[in-house]
Amino acid sequence: MNEDLSIKEKGTVGRRVAANTGWMVGAKALAAIIGLGSLVLLTQNLPIASVGIILFLHAYMLFFAEVATFQSWQAVIRFGTHDVEQGDTNALGRLLRFCIALDFVGAMVAFILAIIGLIFLDFILPHLPSFQEKNGLVDVSQLTQLGMIYCLVILVHQGGASTGVFRLFDKFKPLALQVLVMPVFRLIGVIIAVMNGAGLYGFLAAWFVGSVLGYLSLPLLAIMELKSRNLMKTVFSEWPKLRTQRKGMWPFVWKANIDASLATGTTHLPLLLVMPIFGPAFVGAYKVAEEIARLLSEGVLLLDRVIYPEYARMMARGQSAHIWRIVIKAGAIMLGGGLVLSAVVALIGPSVIPIVFGVEYNDAVILSILLVLAAALMGVAAPLYPVFFAAGKPGRAIYARLAGLVLYVVLIFALSAWLGKTGPGWAAIGGNLLAVILAAWLVKKTLRKA
Repeated sequence: MNEDLSIKEKGTVGRRVAANTGWMVGAKALAAIIGLGSLVLLTQNLPIASVGIILFLHAYMLFFAEVATFQSWQAVIRFGTHDVEQGDTNALGRLLRFCIALDFVGAMVAFILAIIGLIFLDFILPHLPSFQEKNGLVDVSQLTQLGMIYCLVILVHQGGASTGVFRLFDKFKPLALQVLVMPVFRLIGVIIAVMNGAGLYGFLAAWFVGSVLGYLSLPLLAIMELKSRNLMKTVFSEWPKLRTQRKGMWPFVWKANIDASLATGTTHLPLLLVMPIFGPAFVGAYKVAEEIARLLSEGVLLLDRVIYPEYARMMARGQSAHIWRIVIKAGAIMLGGGLVLSAVVALIGPSVIPIVFGVEYNDAVILSILLVLAAALMGVAAPLYPVFFAAGKPGRAIYARLAGLVLYVVLIFALSAWLGKTGPGWAAIGGNLLAVILAAWLVKKTLRKA
């Protein structure tokens, strides 16, 4: 049988973006609800400081897994779109082998860097004021030892090429299904830990197993997709390797990785920064606020990934003039929705959060409002950044993200010292606002020359 490179494009670009976003938002929202259930059980069965340690270790693992590894799905879409349009299965096979090799090497490098980082933390944390009093916590050496075990998850975090396959072929339903694997198995593990009266180690094991199964499920689903299209022999006719003859590949990959690293910095860095500033207990409260914000703003976090393949196809077909209108419409919808959700949190948060999580988590109330506002600003940026990659100008995304991240890091220390525990929330708003303004200006400039 012949290889199948067909893409079933139903309806207009706007309708496809809405439908695909709907699938991903629905799945992510359900995953967030399940994850919030796991978090509630965690907070009700462990002291707040122990909760903070588990969440810190998971955020630490994710930071290195996503910052140090290559986001190879960007290359799959950027270059694979041309291969699909031309029906060139051999070129697509070489591209996927290259991206698989990138995923593998990136995971190895990320794991090594994470271990080096833990060795550094083992030295520096005991000297910080927030770690001078143990308050029943595991000591720093135990914390870093647990971190080294937990960072083994990074080795199976190799789903970039797999994600690219689904997005390239406009297949978002399998991606939506895969999103549910991690939270479902994590919840099962947490329930088992609760029933057996497990302590810190039992709940940490639930987080570990859920993460491993979630990451392994993505390449397995991608293999099924390739098999259904008779592309297995084409893709795996040779061993994956980092050698490529495609012009512009390596510059694009490096710039895409830098941009993704900066984006990840705004996602996972906050939890890592509040740990040394305020201590492990505050990490628990911050994470509750972050999860509430994420639950209410999943569309903000996913629109850029859904809309990028559409931009790539539009530019490949000479339709770039229509992109700015889509950017404006999508950004306005995301901003409006974010403002409404912030108002909802402000109304019900003060009464609901202490009841569900306990009075120790009162700090999460105002933080959740501020983080939803910050997410609303990210929503405005969501349709902007993919323009740079579709146009082959990822460096411009780097400028905008870097400016926002640098301002955020400066603000989190300055505002935390000035405003206290609301400082991280205001810092997120300030950093995102600068990134949005700069990205909008650069997108307008990019589209004029496209």
